[in-house]
Amino acid sequence: MAQFVVSFIKRDYDDISKIPSHGRWRHFDVGGKPRIQNMIQSWLNIDSTEKTRRVLDLMVVAVLLDFDPGQQSKWSYRETISDRVYKRREGVAIAVLEMFQSGLFSSNSTQSHRVDADALSKLSLDTLLSRFKTQSLEGLEKRFELLKHLSKVLQDRPDYFGGEQGHVPRPGNMMDYLLSHPTTIKTRKGPLIHLETLWPVVYEIGELWTVSQEKSKGGTLGLGDVWLCPSLGDKQFVPFHKLSQWLVYSLIEPMEKLMGAIIEGTEQLTPLPCYSNGGLLIDSGFITLKKVDYERGISNYRQNSLIPGQPKIEMIPMFEMSDPVIVEWRALTIAYLDLVAERVRSTMKLSKKTLSLTQLIEGGTTSAGRELAEISRPNTQQPPIVVKVSLC
Repeated sequence: MAQFVVSFIKRDYDDISKIPSHGRWRHFDVGGKPRIQNMIQSWLNIDSTEKTRRVLDLMVVAVLLDFDPGQQSKWSYRETISDRVYKRREGVAIAVLEMFQSGLFSSNSTQSHRVDADALSKLSLDTLLSRFKTQSLEGLEKRFELLKHLSKVLQDRPDYFGGEQGHVPRPGNMMDYLLSHPTTIKTRKGPLIHLETLWPVVYEIGELWTVSQEKSKGGTLGLGDVWLCPSLGDKQFVPFHKLSQWLVYSLIEPMEKLMGAIIEGTEQLTPLPCYSNGGLLIDSGFITLKKVDYERGISNYRQNSLIPGQPKIEMIPMFEMSDPVIVEWRALTIAYLDLVAERVRSTMKLSKKTLSLTQLIEGGTTSAGRELAEISRPNTQQPPIVVKVSLC
């Protein structure tokens, strides 16, 4: 497995230091165009703190609206400037960027490049759909609910998002909270911010809310994306925090690039239990479903295929997010990828500093998982196990 990941890294990167961080920013660079960097350069006479606030604004909304319409979906998005067409998560990212730049998420027409509570509270699903240039889009409604929740959190937590006196509540105002926090240390390079300071801010944005909803399938009430794992024993829980960690990965990058920030404690973050990483373990033959679970998953898929509009090709085991099979798969993904990371660094004679976990995910495991999915299931490019949609 380690050698397999190493081969992908060596194929795609001559210089290991050039591997970018794993985060939502990558989706904006689709087609090799540095869209975010170009936008930042257009902000003249704006200090680094406000630039950071703006990019954080964008990243929070982009992560909350990060979903995959699926290979079988006919939806695509045509970029206004280039006239190029993009699909799936990258298409969603380009659409969100154009919404941000047009001022859809701002209540101030003279400051269009921002996200604020007032604009989000007035945003309708119909308006959002029209900006995605479609009348319906599977998965969007649940993400829209997250945006509406964000508007409420921005107003309810002025300590995190209020910013300086007189400022409107914005996600990017978390930068002011982090800079003024008593644990933050000023260094010559930039502020040293503890992950423990950032974590509760991110946690508040979406994860806790998803599990507090009626009929929630998002995890455990009061804990978030945390699940019982029967294979570990009675009442044994496994924490994942996928949405929150994806937010953290996506927010750290602009803080580092624009503020020179140093985030202390990132070694506490884990590989994301996403479909690409988990799929890599199965498609490479490293782990496999037990026969009884495979047959149960296929039966689930057959039943689901009888529902109008549901896929009927490339039969794949299907389970609910709360199913013990999925919990164990996600747990194994995190545990094994940590071991793979150690083996990859050892093979390439690199340290955690020269090949960070976020670089390994971006340059190795995620790309390998995607390519194996494309080869193994060319019609759908789905992961080897289908999970019914969840926000976490």
